This record gives sequence, structure tokens and C-alpha cells, in this order.
Amino acid sequence: MLRGALLAPHSAVGYMVGASLLVMASAASAQSVAGSGPATELDVVIVTANKRAEPVQKVAQTINVVSASTIADLHIQNTIELTQVVGGLSLSMTSPSEQSISLRGIKMPSGGGPSTNTVETYLNEVPITVFDAFAATLDIGQIEVLKGPQGTLRGRPSPSGALTIATQKGSFSGYNGYATATVSDHDGQRVEAAYGGPISDTLAFRLAGVYDHNGLTEVKNINNGKSNYQETKVLRGSLNWAPTDRFSADLMAQYTKQEGDFYRQISGRAPCAGDQGGAILVSSVTCGRTFTLKDKIALTEGANPNSYRGALATLNARYALTDNIDLNYVGGYNDTKYYTDLNFDFAGIGEANNFGRYIDVLTKRRSYSNELRVQSNGDRFYNFTYGVFAQNARTNGVANLPPLFTGQLNRNTTKDFGVFTNQRFALTAKDSLQVGVRYSKVDITNRVNGSKRSYNATTGNASYQHQFTPDVMGYVSYGTSFRPGSGGGNAAPRPVIPASFGNFEDEHSRSLELGFKTLWLERVTANLAYFDQKYDGYITSQFNVACTGAPNPNGLAYGTDNGLANGPLCFGTMTGNGDAVSKGFELELNAKVTDNWRIGGIFTYTKAHFADAELPCNDYNGDGVLDVNGTPMVQTGRYVSLCRSNGPLGSLPSISFSANTSYDFNLGQFPAYVRLNSFTRNSSYFPQTGRTFSGYTTVNGSVGVFSPSRDWELSLWAKNIFNKVEEDTDGGPWTIFGVPSGLRVGTVTNDREIGATLRRTF
Repeated sequence: MLRGALLAPHSAVGYMVGASLLVMASAASAQSVAGSGPATELDVVIVTANKRAEPVQKVAQTINVVSASTIADLHIQNTIELTQVVGGLSLSMTSPSEQSISLRGIKMPSGGGPSTNTVETYLNEVPITVFDAFAATLDIGQIEVLKGPQGTLRGRPSPSGALTIATQKGSFSGYNGYATATVSDHDGQRVEAAYGGPISDTLAFRLAGVYDHNGLTEVKNINNGKSNYQETKVLRGSLNWAPTDRFSADLMAQYTKQEGDFYRQISGRAPCAGDQGGAILVSSVTCGRTFTLKDKIALTEGANPNSYRGALATLNARYALTDNIDLNYVGGYNDTKYYTDLNFDFAGIGEANNFGRYIDVLTKRRSYSNELRVQSNGDRFYNFTYGVFAQNARTNGVANLPPLFTGQLNRNTTKDFGVFTNQRFALTAKDSLQVGVRYSKVDITNRVNGSKRSYNATTGNASYQHQFTPDVMGYVSYGTSFRPGSGGGNAAPRPVIPASFGNFEDEHSRSLELGFKTLWLERVTANLAYFDQKYDGYITSQFNVACTGAPNPNGLAYGTDNGLANGPLCFGTMTGNGDAVSKGFELELNAKVTDNWRIGGIFTYTKAHFADAELPCNDYNGDGVLDVNGTPMVQTGRYVSLCRSNGPLGSLPSISFSANTSYDFNLGQFPAYVRLNSFTRNSSYFPQTGRTFSGYTTVNGSVGVFSPSRDWELSLWAKNIFNKVEEDTDGGPWTIFGVPSGLRVGTVTNDREIGATLRRTF
């Protein structure tokens, strides 16, 4: 984090790189004006954030757009890499079962389920899970990152934003497609292809598929000889039917298969028999060796496999009731199966000294969603949307942690229902007002114990925008949002503590945003927004928190199931509610400096923190302040320690900055290019373990050349060119029967990856 006016050297370098790019753009713009003539105008970016196609510069909210060309140009091979393209967006994978999407400093709780998403994700306007969203990118048309509360135009309410992903459709005008092949030094192999066109005058198709294999962070397990990897296969088919001018329907079906191995790496000195005064009975496989996280070494004896299967279908249909009123339908089906097996032998000592050595979890989820909207179109004085949304999701899960427990069931049914309307008024040629209201009802049934809980809320939004000039627009917007509770039916994080630590109540929030969107000289856009959001009962999770099944009324208790020093360790992800605040500002610049040179950047500052919230915590010395030093202990008389917090909501940076530039030129008769993208984040504090992660800057780049007809393209690229490797998660110190092992568990960012891609467009 920033302290006064001082910046850490790496952060300063990052800001200087980004600032230099923007200064170059300004200088080049001035030079162009004074030179031979103006550059070509910026392309108009069209978005559908308001359920109508309109220029992004005319929409009264913060929207960052990632186009199909950007995905291809920057070699974005999975959704997680969008973090380096869109400032303020965080997509994190602590492990295969812990994935989250965050905007404006608000983090999704681990294991909370789809109803607790702070950022909803949509594929062709159908809500999908985080696991679906994190699959490999394939034949994408456009991704829109909508920031701020959502809910009166699509799907479910979400407090901090939404990602809408649109796939490519079949063309009625001709056949087209592409094929790419990629290799990299991270054991990367990727083959992707898509092709489509007309079947008849009224029916078109498109097929797409990808095979992707990558070594991820390349952590090596020197105990079992295996390494991290992820292998993904996706097959997609689309049919587009337009029998008349008044009716059209788009059907998409997709199947995803993913396999992988994910190891948590360690740092510190591996224990030897006799350490800790003889408390360590068996030596680690690497007794006495010292590691850092940058060594990327894991010691677990067993494997850590994970697998995912997903079948997904979307249907979008439109019927024109009149020339100005449409009836729209969005339907979705999603059937997923996810399995993970996590080995807890992080110290590499085998069976000895481990009680509950691995946990395997199998989760199956099936959902159906339907949305029906009646909406007007055109640029009249009054436009409207009226809609209804319903989703039914069934989850069946089973977890095993032998010998502590086997067959722990998680069987829930969640029914979402919403009725919404959005009204838009063109008050004058320069002023417009938009108002939306939504009623939401969520029913959660635990099919194991028969408990049922319902939540409901009325949320809404209002925005006013004024067009000061044709190129300068200002707006103010206000919105509220809601997330349901867990229903009270979740199992306890550990069977020996109350189930309340695995459950949470509903959350309500309200947000204010002020912004300006401007266009300069027809080739520079500059957008600025300020936001202030307050949360009542923010849903949070604190992972790897010590607990005890035997609270000690007279003093600290050992963090074990039975409260004894040598008992089975008691740790878990604890959930709850606490008030919170998120405020900050965002600046986005894009410029077409010359016909051949483009530049852009997104800078965000966010201060997101708890507001005097009492939360589960690690407090090993019992003084009410978070600490993880020494033997895990729990406060007097409690199952789980509690601490007052005004700290950050998670290990998210307060400052992030993404910048990009591209330059096109010719090598004789061959068109060529150079492209650079950088991402900077400042330091961040991780509240669960009291650790501060350093800030860093990564730079990605590519050079490429086309054939004269531009149907062939060869590019050489590198991600993290300067090999900046930093810690990004911390699991805290690892103990063996409550005895410190001398090791910590954590992960670091990917090191430099170099690759080549050959693309054929047809």
C-alpha cells in the first residue's frame, strides 16, 4: 500500500511506464495536429450494456470493452488474463476450487456459491458460474466489463459489476473462420479453430473448438515428480435462424472438459526428525533444505488432481411485436461436474504426523434459467424494458477427509426469481434520465436436513446524463444491490464447531457514481468516474482460520478438534457478515495517435475496507489482534477467535494500472506490427495471515508479420518479459499436530513465458 507520498520502486517504475505511454500519446497527438494532417478518427465502440446497441461514450456507467481483436492481439488464452488488460478487474485462482472475480475491491467469498457472486458473469446473456467463466477463451465476439451495481436489465443483482461475454455467430453473407496453433516454453500447446457461414438464406452455423495445455506456474513436486498443468478441451456449435425480418433465434451449445494438477508451493526450512524439541517425529523428504516461493517447489507425497466437465447451452430469441416494441427471450441450461483432491502433506513427511491427510470434493450442479423481456427500441422520448427472470439450480456435493469424516453431503436447491423494469426518458436533446426497479426473491433449500430459507429485496438504480457538447457527457448514477444469505443449511467448516461459522445472512449495498466521458479531436477518448459504495452486512469469508472443538473458558485453547495439544488440527474457511465501504476513481484513455499507432490505459484507485466489523480471525496469542505466529490457539471461551477489523476486504491492490500500445508498419510487401501491454499493481495486505504482498509491474509484448493478403499471420510473443515473479497468495505457516514445521504455504505469479503463434484466416 502507499505510505504518504512514497512509492515502492517497482510501483514507481510501473506508473512511470504507464505515464510515459500516455505522455507519448499526447506529444504525438500535438505533433499530428501541427504536421501534415489529422489521424484517422477512433472507431466507435458499440456496447449492449443497456440491452440496446449504442456507443460506449453515450452510456452513463463505467464500461471497459475487450474486443475479439484485442483477445487475439494480446494472446489472451483464458479469462484470468483479462486482469492484465482491464485495470481494477481481478480474476484470481488460489486453487482449482477457489476462484473469484472482483471489481472495485469487492471480493467474492470462497465457497459461497453462485448466489454470492459480487460480479455476475454472462455468456450470451445467460448467467454462468465462475468455473465456466474461467475456461479457455474461444471464438469470442466481445467482452464488456460493467462496473457498479447491476440488476435491472439482466439476470441477478450483483453489487460491484458484471462481465458479459458474447460468442461469435454464424454469418449469412459468406463463409469465414480461422485456425491457430501456439507453442510456448511453459509446456504450452494450443490449437484453436472456428468456421461458419450460411446453410440457407435464413439459417447459418458456426463451429469452434480449442485444445489447450499449459504448465501454469510450473510448480514442481520433488516428492512425486509431478508438476502443475492444466489441459482444456472445448467444442462449441451455433445455429442462427432468421426466417423473417421480425423473428430471429440464436442457439449455442458448448461442452468443456478440463483436467489438471495444482500444487501449493512451500517456503522455509523443511523439518527434520527431532526438531521442535523432539516434537517432529519424522523427517521431511527434504530434511534441512531451505526454499523460497520463487523456487516453486512442492513436497506433498500424493497428487492434487482436479477435473471439470461442463455442458452449456444458450438460446436468444427476438420477435418484433411492432416496429418499435420487441419481445426477447433468453434461456440457459448448465450442467457441470467438478472434482478436486487436495493433499495436506505440505511438509513432505508422508503418513506420519498427519491426521486427515487429504480432502476430496465432488460437486455436481445443474441449472435452468429463463428471462423474458418486452422492450421498446429507437431514440424516442420514452423507452422501456419490462422483464421477468427465473433460475432453478440443484447442487449435489460430497466431501471426504478421512479419517475425520467421509460422505459429508451438500445438497441444495436455489430458486431465483426477479421482476424488473427499466425506464428511459430523453428529457431534452441533451438530457436523459434512466430509472430501474427490481424485486428479487431467492429460496434456498437444504435437501440434506430439509431446512428452507427465503430472502427477498427491492433494488433499483437511477441515472441522469447531460451532453454538454457533442463530445462531452457527464452523468450521475445511484444504485442499490442485494445478495441473499446462505439459508442456514450449510455444514460447519469442521464438524466439531457450530454450523453458524459456515453460514451468513443477506447483504445490502448502495452506490453513488459521478462521471464524465469525453472525445477530443475525434481520436482521443478520456473517461473519468468517481464511486462511493457502502455495504450493510457485507458477505465475507476468512480462509484457513484456526478453530477448536473444546473451547477453554479459562484461557487459550489449542486449535485442534479436541482442544488437546496433539489433537487433530482444526482449520476451516469461516463465513460471516460485516459492514464495509468501497470508494475510489477510475480513468480510461484511448487514442489513435496516427493511422498506425494506438495507445490506451486504465488507471484505478480503490479504497475498500471493513467498517468496524467483527470477523473470524487467527489470533494465536489471544490479544484480539490478528497474528499467526507459533502454535495455533483460539481465544478464551470461543470456538473461533474474533477480531475487530477496519482493514482491507482481501488481498486486492488499491491501485492498478493497465496500459497498451500498438504500432503497425510494413516490411516491404509484408504488413507487420509491434504490440505492448503492461499491468501494474501496488502492494496489498492479506488480512487472513497479516501478510503484505509487494506491488509489481508485468510487461507483455509481441511482434508479428502478415502475408501480403493478410490471410496468414506469424507472431512471436512473451508474457512477463522482465520475469517479475512475486508472491500473490499466502496460506500461512504450516503446522504438524499444532507444532510449527518451519514451512509456509503460498503461491507466486507466473514467470516469463515465450511463445509463437501461427494463424490462418479464411
